[in-house]
Amino acid sequence: MLLSLAMARRGGSLAVVVLSAFLSFGGCATKIREIPRQPLARQPAPLVERDHQECERAISGQLKGVWFPAEIEFAGCMIARNYQVYVQVLDASVEVKKASLRTTLPPARIVSDLVTCERAASRNVTLAEKLSRPAVSVAGVFFWPVTVGSMVASATVAVNRQRDYADCMTPLGYVVVPWDGDGRPRAATAETDRPAP
Repeated sequence: MLLSLAMARRGGSLAVVVLSAFLSFGGCATKIREIPRQPLARQPAPLVERDHQECERAISGQLKGVWFPAEIEFAGCMIARNYQVYVQVLDASVEVKKASLRTTLPPARIVSDLVTCERAASRNVTLAEKLSRPAVSVAGVFFWPVTVGSMVASATVAVNRQRDYADCMTPLGYVVVPWDGDGRPRAATAETDRPAP
């Protein structure tokens, strides 16, 4: 009797923990991490901050079917305002910008393009990859060489995702580059980095 009462209490505690976690994550559907972004049209710092705040407020929380929906909405808004923005595509980290600053695209169109191309890249994930990733993750906990091997494989797969994503985004009028993580502005290389007249 005491054992079953203790187990019931433990189960109740587990239910409370699971429910709390669900509610806390569910409430964060429109919250985003700090998303790296780089102004491309020599926007002054106050304008950069205003754009950032307005794009955070523009997140609707209604986007479905992608890994990071709030971040996709934020990126679409910022790209429309002439920023190069970090985008997570499955296991690949890239930065996206319009091919030309002179092109005016509404944020909704950019979000649609970002979603379309993430889905296109997702279709290229093989069944073997889908099945092996969880198994390798579990095996890596017990056998460290598996962890090292999975990191090497992940880097290769990330390059493939970057390529698939860029192949989709480029014809739609965007430039996609691998994220380098240093946050420093890149040197101007083409028309895309010159401000609109």
